[in-house]
Amino acid sequence: MTDEPRLSLGVSGLDTVLQGGVLPERSYLLRGGPGTGKTILGLHYLLAGIETDETALYLTFEESPSTIVANAERLGFDVSAIEFLDLTPSGDLYSDRRPYSLFGPDEVESDGLSAAIDRAIDRVNPTRVVLDSGNRLEALTADNYQFRQQLVSLMTRLTNAGSTVLFT
Repeated sequence: MTDEPRLSLGVSGLDTVLQGGVLPERSYLLRGGPGTGKTILGLHYLLAGIETDETALYLTFEESPSTIVANAERLGFDVSAIEFLDLTPSGDLYSDRRPYSLFGPDEVESDGLSAAIDRAIDRVNPTRVVLDSGNRLEALTADNYQFRQQLVSLMTRLTNAGSTVLFT
């Protein structure tokens, strides 16, 4: 067992394997296909923090907060103390057939997302963050290099603010 303080993921067997949990103020990738439990693990992680009076922020890029909350409640989770930031595309986007022609999506949408995330970080001052999913960020960048730069920059912004981050 290590002497470094750890943050519980809220799943006892996993915490045991990880020698007590994850190291604080770092970023961790949860990887798996649809239905493998990434969202559930993220909720366990956030709720474990709430039990110790930490603040929790869930940044959702693909599934609406209302859907996440409804699914969590069906599993018996009380997620009322989790702050959700809805960064999902609106349903209006489906019927908008105008493609970006002068500017790419990275030039049109990424600034608004960054500002919304910054406001949420400043308002909530989260100890624990779940970012679900990085795929949407990737779609908003011009290439793989820019995606990695954006993702590393966001993770650095969050960890510098004192957050420990799980991202899918």
